[in-house]
Amino acid sequence: MFNSSAQLQSGYIGSEKQPLLVIDKVFAEPDVFVREAAGATFSAPAGSAYPGLNATLPNGLGVALAEALRPLLGQGFGMDVTGALTITGFLALATTPAEDLTALQRIPHFDSADPQRVAIVLYLCQAGFGGTAFFRHRATGFETIDKGRVKTFAAHAKYEVENVPAAYTDAMTPYYEQTAQVNADYNRLVAYRNNIFHAAVLGQGQLSPDPRTGRLTANLFIEARKAR
Repeated sequence: MFNSSAQLQSGYIGSEKQPLLVIDKVFAEPDVFVREAAGATFSAPAGSAYPGLNATLPNGLGVALAEALRPLLGQGFGMDVTGALTITGFLALATTPAEDLTALQRIPHFDSADPQRVAIVLYLCQAGFGGTAFFRHRATGFETIDKGRVKTFAAHAKYEVENVPAAYTDAMTPYYEQTAQVNADYNRLVAYRNNIFHAAVLGQGQLSPDPRTGRLTANLFIEARKAR
């Protein structure tokens, strides 16, 4: 399932030196997942700000990735990986036109304030669909959000979120400074703490609802349960 010649890069981004993991050529046969996605039922997600459509992950993909990444999650992110790993996720297709984005969809975001929860994006689309970018909030200097920072950030964000133009996030988005970007590429994986400010950047790719031609990704979250 996994490619024995996968190429691993790791490093740190921003002034907060947050860990970032990038793996190219992750799977030996990634086309299998694209074919499964082509037969999946995509729909607008309830209770999510994702700008497009979601579907169920291919069977076994989440568990396989979590187990393969287990050593890297411990070494790179300081997670306690001696116990069970909890995996949630979905297939995603960006389809919402820029002019239809909600205010929250136009700015960088964090998924939760838990620094022990790692987010993973597996690109199942070709290069040209932008990628994933990371940001610093200018007013506070925050690059990540934890429970102690939520109130301070929210005091600024309440005003800022209503004064951002109708466009996907990029290096010119007001109130934020881009600190790094990982470009999309077929069969590339990027992993980062889910409490870092980040956003999908779309590049020049077409917003298509077809998994075979659109911006198809597998989005996952991994949490560690402490061993007893």
